[in-house]
Amino acid sequence: MARSVVLRGVPRCPHCQIAPRWCVCAESRAVALPFALDVLMHNSEVWKPTSTGNLIRRVVPASRRIVWHNQCLPRREDVVRDGGADALWILHPRGEALEDVLRDQREQPPPGAGALENLRVLLIDGTWAQANDMLRHVDGWGRKVRLPVSALRGESRYWLRAQHSAGHFSTIEALIALLNALGFASESDTIRGQFEMHVYAMLLARGHKTRAGQFLAGSPIGASMPELVRQLQAGSGRAGAIAK
Repeated sequence: MARSVVLRGVPRCPHCQIAPRWCVCAESRAVALPFALDVLMHNSEVWKPTSTGNLIRRVVPASRRIVWHNQCLPRREDVVRDGGADALWILHPRGEALEDVLRDQREQPPPGAGALENLRVLLIDGTWAQANDMLRHVDGWGRKVRLPVSALRGESRYWLRAQHSAGHFSTIEALIALLNALGFASESDTIRGQFEMHVYAMLLARGHKTRAGQFLAGSPIGASMPELVRQLQAGSGRAGAIAK
């Protein structure tokens, strides 16, 4: 089935936003994070099934989505809660090194969950041009923090959109990398599995079977979610079978 399946107004699962035939909700796993999480999402991303900001909202139910619109800008008090600016990290490549921030806060990685309980992390979700506009608006609200180079290696696994240059990763990949850098491998692995399954299913829904096969070859989901992978390959996911 061709990409037109996505472009036409076909029914979609209200949860994963994928056509029921490739619904991935059977393997949905919620994750609790050691810190509070906000996603500042450009309004153009809100209804896109490919958006990893929307995926974060599903995988991390306690997270907040703050929609950015240039005619209705979010306020500082909507984001910065108790604890003030020092308790808010704005994740961005132009920020301070994570290692320096942890040292300043006298936290040695990997910290225990309690060490981050007063922390709120803000992720910026949009195109790179949109993200730069949003960053200018929130600059000064908190501490800009960048991930170590070792946390984001290789190429992005976000095969649903073209990456403008090397080193560009999706919003959810930045979250995965942050969790790894802080030593929360279990949470990171669970979110990565949900992310990779989302990409794989969307590739199939677009009719890109060859590319989906290439993606699967480098993914852990073949081993961690084999039954759902088989169902998706057959084009009759669990939700699709129920719908019939």
